[in-house]
Amino acid sequence: MKIMKKIPGVFLLFFLINFLFVASNLEARVPKILHVASYHQEFSWTNDINKGIQFGLNSIPHQYKTFYMDTKRKSSKKEIETAAKKAKTLIKEWNPDIVITSDDNATNYIAAKYDPNSKTKYVFAGVNNEPSGYNAPNSHVTGVLERIRARDSVSFLNLLKKDSNNIVILTDNSPSSLFISHQLEEDLLKEKVHVLASYSTNSFENWKEVIKKYQAGADAFFVILYHTLKDKNGNHIPHNKAMNWITTNSKIPEIGFWQFVANGGGLGSVSVEPFEQGYQAARITKMVLNGADPATIKPKPTLKRKMYVNAKRAKSLNIIISDKLKPVATIIE
Repeated sequence: MKIMKKIPGVFLLFFLINFLFVASNLEARVPKILHVASYHQEFSWTNDINKGIQFGLNSIPHQYKTFYMDTKRKSSKKEIETAAKKAKTLIKEWNPDIVITSDDNATNYIAAKYDPNSKTKYVFAGVNNEPSGYNAPNSHVTGVLERIRARDSVSFLNLLKKDSNNIVILTDNSPSSLFISHQLEEDLLKEKVHVLASYSTNSFENWKEVIKKYQAGADAFFVILYHTLKDKNGNHIPHNKAMNWITTNSKIPEIGFWQFVANGGGLGSVSVEPFEQGYQAARITKMVLNGADPATIKPKPTLKRKMYVNAKRAKSLNIIISDKLKPVATIIE
C-alpha cells in the first residue's frame, strides 16, 4: 500500500520534468529575426518597411528586434562603420536565425560581410545595387530589390505638365543615391526626354546653386534623395528643410520616387512601396525558415507603385491636376 501511494507522486514529478523540457525546447525553436535598418526609426521609408516585415511575419511564432544604423543623419564612413560594428555585436550576442537588412548600407556592411561558418541567414530589402555586388544569391544571402521606373515617372510628369522634355537629375551623394542615379540616367536614354545634367552632392550650398542655375531651361527636376546634405559647417540638413528650400525658391516642378517627396512639399512622385518591400522580405524569411536554400531564391524587385501629388505645390506652380490623374493618384492637400 505504501508503494501504491508513492506512484502518483512519481508520475506527477516525471510529467512536470517532461513538460518543462518540452516547453523549453519549444521556446528555443521559436525563430529569432533581427531587422538591421540602414536609417533611423522616424524615417518614413524605414518605418513602413518595418511595418511590412512585421505584418508578413504575423502568421508565425517568432522573436523580433530592430537595430537602426541611422546612416542618413550620420553618413560619414567612420559613423557608418561604427554603426555596423554595433549591429555585428548584437548579431553575435543574440544569434538570430535570420537577419533582414533594409537598404544598401546595412546590406553592404552586414549581409555582404556574413560569417560563412554561421547558421544565420540574411534577407535584404530596399537594395538599389545589383545583387551580384553582394555576391547574391548565395547559401547565406538573398532578398528583395528596389527599382524605380523612369517611364512611369516621365508619363506622370507629362500628366502634370505637358511637353516636359528637359530633365535635371539631382541627388545627394549617398551610396543608394548613386546606384539609383546611374540606373535612372540609363533608363531615361530610352525615353523621349533630354537629360540636361545629373548632379550628386552632399553640399547644401552646391544643391542650391544647381537649382538656381536651371530655373531657365529645365522643365523638371527629378529629385532622388536629399537626406545626407550638409551645411558649410558640416551639420546635417533635415530632409524636410532641404525640400522646403526647393519649393520656396524654385518655379520648376520636382518629381520624386518616394512618398516623402510629396509629403514634404514637392510636386509629386511615383513611389516604390516600402511596405511591400518589407512584406516580401518577410515572405522570403519564412521560406528560408521552412528550409529553402537562399541560393535558390533569385532576388526580384517589387512591382507595386503609387502616385502622389501635392495639391499646394501644384497650385503654386499653376498646375491643374487633370481628371485623368485624380482617380489614380493620392492627392495630398
